[in-house]
Amino acid sequence: MNTSTVVWIVVAIAVIALLAVVAVMANKKKKERNRSQAAELREKAAQTATDVQRKEALAKETEAKAAAARAEADRKAAEAERLEAESREREGVASQHRDEHQERLRRADELDPDVKHSAPTTAPEGEHTSDTTPGHTASNDGHSVASSEGRTSPDGTHAGEPTRTIETDETTGGNHRA
Repeated sequence: MNTSTVVWIVVAIAVIALLAVVAVMANKKKKERNRSQAAELREKAAQTATDVQRKEALAKETEAKAAAARAEADRKAAEAERLEAESREREGVASQHRDEHQERLRRADELDPDVKHSAPTTAPEGEHTSDTTPGHTASNDGHSVASSEGRTSPDGTHAGEPTRTIETDETTGGNHRA
């Protein structure tokens, strides 16, 4: 082998070594850059982790408030249903008592020898009736005046018979004799 061949072999080996050193150095820099980027990403992830946890806690709190509001609405709906049922029951009891009251008045009129007619029915509370049943005429003040034949004098009385006025008590819905 001659010297020039040896020189070319040595130069080739040096170039290959130099390329290997450059490749190793580039690889080290690339790994360092990757480590640096990974560290930055981890740091950003740690910062957003607290945001994520805060947002998850807020979502859970909102869901709990929604559940509480639903429960309160259900409770109020149940209370409304209970009150409506109680109202219907009380209306029924009031109606029954009003009917019993009317029956007592009718029975009292049947037993009273001075009354020659049935007591008029009372209207439900708040209503005013100027009903003139046989044996009654309406007077100027809206009360029924008893008449045995259904005829009255101009002043609302029946000739030869004492006048009996039936007044409606607005507070209780009942009739009272005067």
